[in-house]
Amino acid sequence: MAGYFSKEAIDELYAGQKDMRQRFASLREQFLTRTFKSERGREFAYHGFSRRLGTMARAVDLIFEKLPPELEQIPAKDTVLEATIAIQSFVMNAFGCLDNLAWIWVCEKPVLKDGKELDPLKVGLGPKSKEVRASFSQKFVAHLESRQNWVDQHLKGFRDSLAHRIPLYIPPYIVTPEAIDSYNKLEVQSAEALRNLHVHAYEELQAAQKALGLWRPWMTHSVTEKSPRAVFHPQLIADYMTIDEFGRAMLDELALQGL
Repeated sequence: MAGYFSKEAIDELYAGQKDMRQRFASLREQFLTRTFKSERGREFAYHGFSRRLGTMARAVDLIFEKLPPELEQIPAKDTVLEATIAIQSFVMNAFGCLDNLAWIWVCEKPVLKDGKELDPLKVGLGPKSKEVRASFSQKFVAHLESRQNWVDQHLKGFRDSLAHRIPLYIPPYIVTPEAIDSYNKLEVQSAEALRNLHVHAYEELQAAQKALGLWRPWMTHSVTEKSPRAVFHPQLIADYMTIDEFGRAMLDELALQGL
């Protein structure tokens, strides 16, 4: 059985994972060794952004361990569940990283309204956080605008569905159109066996169904509503690199404004 990725793609994925680990170590060091003006800004950098980065990097490593790119056979249900937990953690922490960067900035600048601290709901990097946006340089705003579609259409889409609607999951396997009729017949037969308490027959029919399936490293939310879907190995690495990019851009912005 052929795997999902080519040999060249697998090599690229492992190289990307290695690059991710190196960039993680580098960026974390920059945040942890930086001198912050405010204790709260330091806390968001140390225990917010840096900790989240570490969780994300470890989540990617776990996924590569549990469901390696070269995997061909349909994995065990518990293995898929463990990888699903890691992906869900990654998505929530990626979204949290952006909020932590906004809080670092608001505390260090500081960003105030009428001499008072901002309402927490107004702290963010997005265009709705007007007071925060107005405090940035044009260069940093341009960077945020260039990544706004990624935030809104991709990251926020995954996060919102995960938090409020259908949780992100990995399908156990797919069935090709050519095999769907046979799969459906086995489904009817296995349901009948279960109703008649023919446990052994039921297990055999379930195994026959699974044998018709193909493993695919996909992640998605709902099968009925329009939701983001992705091949998770390359997508998670790309998403990590984008968060890394945000972090480095924030360090540059802090330095540019003498903070």
